[in-house]
Amino acid sequence: MNRCWGILKGSAKGLLRVLLIIACAFFINTLVLLATGKSPTVIYAALFKGAFGDLYNFARSVRWATPLIFTALSFAIAARNGIFNVGAEGQLYMGAFAAAWVGFTFTGLPRFVLLPLCILAAMAAGMLWSMLAGWLMLKFHSSIVVITLMLNYIAILFTEYLVRYPFYVEGTLGESGSTNFIADQAKLTTLIPKTNVTTGIIIAVLAAVFVFWWNSKTVIGYENKLIGGNELFARFSGIDVKKRQMLAMAIAGMLAGLGGAVEILGNYGRFMVKFASNLGFDGIVVSLLAGNNPLLVPVSALFMGSMTSGSISVEMFGGVPKAMTGILLGIIIMIITVKKLPELARRRKKVGSQSA
Repeated sequence: MNRCWGILKGSAKGLLRVLLIIACAFFINTLVLLATGKSPTVIYAALFKGAFGDLYNFARSVRWATPLIFTALSFAIAARNGIFNVGAEGQLYMGAFAAAWVGFTFTGLPRFVLLPLCILAAMAAGMLWSMLAGWLMLKFHSSIVVITLMLNYIAILFTEYLVRYPFYVEGTLGESGSTNFIADQAKLTTLIPKTNVTTGIIIAVLAAVFVFWWNSKTVIGYENKLIGGNELFARFSGIDVKKRQMLAMAIAGMLAGLGGAVEILGNYGRFMVKFASNLGFDGIVVSLLAGNNPLLVPVSALFMGSMTSGSISVEMFGGVPKAMTGILLGIIIMIITVKKLPELARRRKKVGSQSA
């Protein structure tokens, strides 16, 4: 009972932190708008209407929040282990193509076989791609940021090559910028009619619950926290740090690959070249805004999704470019970074004292 109360209390404090960061960002953005002679009231009213004004707009916000949950969880579970995984986008692309390939290749399979097979293929592809990054990091002591960043470009270009050459289909979008359509029995179920909100949002929330359970209820989750807090102490405690880091990267890739499957099976119905621009980096912002708390990731993702949805109305009715929402998100990143500086300074001091 006390443990449950502690979890609820911690989540409530985390939610308050998220709301305070968003409030500070809106306050600073309001000053910017006033300095440029714009009406914050009109602009924010248009933003809210575009994000939550009716069922359709709300559904659009949920739709854009869904993939961000997966990429944010991918970053969060690696960050708990002290790994700054910026490769969720590449892992998502590999998972998305694997799901599409299974979906348009094995069209004769029944739904109860084909749909799980697409999802499993996506998770496996994302996992293998992330484990490649983990292996390079551990084998050659390379920077995981550089490795995962470069693998993003490789994954995007590799999947484009697959679409335009081995799986070329005449007459498709953008001069064969997409594959064949997946079978109908491989598609996710639509929850809100005439929208893109599918059972993918349920899968996303369940994934967040899984990551929370993994972090707080398993021995491996606790060991990952030790490694992320002090890798040297974890080694002296007898923890196999390399094995745990590789496992963290594997799960991170599985989550990102699952997000790719949800996008293809729930929204596009086929793999499209460069369909998921910036989902990986936006997921990092979502995770940092949530304090890497998996229970708060859906809340942060919904905020980001609402910004994407509302930006259309801001440009149409607010009289400012939709890039205004990008400025708002930039302010949020700045606030998060400023809040992290004391923690980073303490870690650097601790590492310096240990090496000495």
